[in-house]
Amino acid sequence: SRVTQTPRLMLAAQANKPILRTMTDAPPHTLRAAPVHSPHFPKPLFFETRRDHFNITDTTKWQQAYYVNATFWTPGSGAPVFLCVGGEGPALDGSVVVSSVHCNNAVEWLSETRALMFAVEHRYYGCHNMSACPYSPSDEKPLRWLSSRQALADLATFQRHATSAFGISAASKWVTFGGSYPGMLASFARIKYPRLFFASASSSAPVQAKLDMTEYNDLVADAYALPSVGGSPACKAAIARGHAEVGRRFSSASGRASLVALFSELRGRQPSWLESEPGPAPLSPVDGLTAHSSPLQARERGEPAPLLRRWRRPLPRPVQRPGVSFLRLLHRESLRRRHERRREPLLPRAPRGPRKRLLLRRRGGGGGARG
Repeated sequence: SRVTQTPRLMLAAQANKPILRTMTDAPPHTLRAAPVHSPHFPKPLFFETRRDHFNITDTTKWQQAYYVNATFWTPGSGAPVFLCVGGEGPALDGSVVVSSVHCNNAVEWLSETRALMFAVEHRYYGCHNMSACPYSPSDEKPLRWLSSRQALADLATFQRHATSAFGISAASKWVTFGGSYPGMLASFARIKYPRLFFASASSSAPVQAKLDMTEYNDLVADAYALPSVGGSPACKAAIARGHAEVGRRFSSASGRASLVALFSELRGRQPSWLESEPGPAPLSPVDGLTAHSSPLQARERGEPAPLLRRWRRPLPRPVQRPGVSFLRLLHRESLRRRHERRREPLLPRAPRGPRKRLLLRRRGGGGGARG
């Protein structure tokens, strides 16, 4: 979808549902449903945070939503604090800290650890409630405050707020939880704010961003072969053959026409919609699953999508010696520079002998000092 500069209001399909808002051309029925608050789940609470944590001239603040489950927690007990990081997936509601599809492993450990649990909604992800949204329709570029860097600063702000508001002792250790993109934030929060967060439980988090993450296909392929989830090696092989056949049909006009007729999601579209721009060759098969470059699914008006074209530019790779981590290289460089500073004196020193004799002559006075 094409991002516009001015956000438009999109109403939900049913009038009795909360308003959904988007800054794209996506139709309302494709948007993520707003949360439906149940009286059986905790209600949202709010804390004040900055709209831009890194611009001291921007003093705008907004109310960010969070949820809490203190069923098993005793104030001052020193029990751990679990922080569920919001992100993609179903919109957060009170169930996130009771029966969660986001951080249910943390929920299941509450009774055993007597922990206190929070869940913080990601900025912009709760804009179905405009009173808890960092932008307003009058802002010229409303997406400029949407970044993982700002989201991490939100978590640090919340940690300080919750520590004061709930009287959490210094003995309580904070543990962040998340999966996928929230998993990345959970791990980044531990790295960026180690004094605030003691540990991180990060699930399926692509902390090293890649354009084509083929490693994910490896794990998915192995899962299809597990009997514990109803899979089998034959199932994995059948899916691999199906992916290979779809990839083969992408390469011809007749094959693309058959895919349009085969998949109900593609009916009503022209086969040319599945064509790809000239670009990189199809990806090599990974563990039996053949992946091909993505088609121009945003080409609704017969024009190539500029966003996809930008994605296809070659990405720069960091220069790094094999087997040596970036942090280790950074540490070695710091030690080298520190050693060089110690070897180079700040000011040139005069020899001690002649200077000492000169001072004695001045103190003694007489003609000898002149001579």
